[in-house]
Amino acid sequence: MLARLLMPEAFGLMAVVSTLMLALNLLSDIGSGTIIVQSPRGAEKEFLNTAWTLQAMRGVGIWAIASLAALGILFGQAQHWFIAGTVYADPRLPLLLVGSTFAMVIDGFGTVNGKLAERNLEMHRISVMDIGARFVALAVMIVGAYLTGSIWSLVAGNLISSVLRCAVGHQFLSGPRARFRLEPQAMNELLHKGKWVIVSSGLGFVAMNGDRMLLGGLIDTTTLGLYSIALGLTSIASGAIQAVLGRVLLPVFSEVVNKRPHELSEIYRKFQQLTDLCIGGLAGFMFIASDLIIHTLYDSRYHAAGHIFALLAIGAVGARFLVVEQIYMAMGRTALLPAATLPRVLVLLVGIPIGYQVAQLDGALAAIVLSSFVNWPLAIWFRAKNGLNHVRNDWVLPVSITVGLSLGYMAVWSVAHLKA
Repeated sequence: MLARLLMPEAFGLMAVVSTLMLALNLLSDIGSGTIIVQSPRGAEKEFLNTAWTLQAMRGVGIWAIASLAALGILFGQAQHWFIAGTVYADPRLPLLLVGSTFAMVIDGFGTVNGKLAERNLEMHRISVMDIGARFVALAVMIVGAYLTGSIWSLVAGNLISSVLRCAVGHQFLSGPRARFRLEPQAMNELLHKGKWVIVSSGLGFVAMNGDRMLLGGLIDTTTLGLYSIALGLTSIASGAIQAVLGRVLLPVFSEVVNKRPHELSEIYRKFQQLTDLCIGGLAGFMFIASDLIIHTLYDSRYHAAGHIFALLAIGAVGARFLVVEQIYMAMGRTALLPAATLPRVLVLLVGIPIGYQVAQLDGALAAIVLSSFVNWPLAIWFRAKNGLNHVRNDWVLPVSITVGLSLGYMAVWSVAHLKA
């Protein structure tokens, strides 16, 4: 719906704004939510209040830094540092960055009791709150885009979503009321355990968003908007699976590692098979039905995104070892997180510029897809070392991909014959 109300360039601009926001978010992330789930003190009032205070301070700091970055971009535009026609040369970018990142201030004052609920495996309230906030945000965006046709409708939707999530979280999630508190012992634990999370988050930002940052300086705004549409569709499918598993797996694996380590191998096997089934099936279906999906959801201005969508669907398979990475954290092996992410960062930073020079956008996309798989060797080594190497059960992935491909062919064939 939004794509029919806004021009592709709007999504290109917001892709860069979102990427810059995520950069500031991840580069300042000490992993307090993960630590609340893992720590023996994670349910204590003083610990939670210290985590909330650090979170609030961080949100204000992010907005201040983003405002300075916006001034830097504005100065660069005045000095003609950026290539004309690219996102960075768009005069709307600085103010969009300032307005969008104010959501980080609001999120910073949101409750940490959501992580307490995750710790206790009480997911239903969090899920309802998240879905409700996303629905309201989408409604605001659609109405705003319909009435104004402005990119600011996207910003307004995100800001209102943050306000709603903050207010509802404080009101309805059980746990201690938030108070400003900096207990030295809690601060020490949060900052000490968070050091590897910061390194991993910084690398993770580049791994997840370096594509848009680099492409923003190589391709025009419209093409970047098409890429963002394709990436968004891929993320809706595979990202939803990753989000659910990521929220569930860490508390489950943490409990197993601490209390029932002899059951880890079997529980890992079940979650890995479930992940392979979902990711493989979706990737296969999206690869074949990419053009059909794009043509159904979007008008002719966006049809070129179908080819991009198909290639990105291949990379979605690379997320299968998210399960293993949750075990890294459950075992306290957080140093393995940056080790898993660094190879992907290197492939993106080196591969995208080279790929673009060799084969334009397709070459850059090939590098992006390849980067999704370079963390597999570490995960396979870790599985073997810790008795988790259920190779005989890895058949689920190729079978699910085959089923997904078949369903994609059936969908395309059915639609073609209905139109004939």
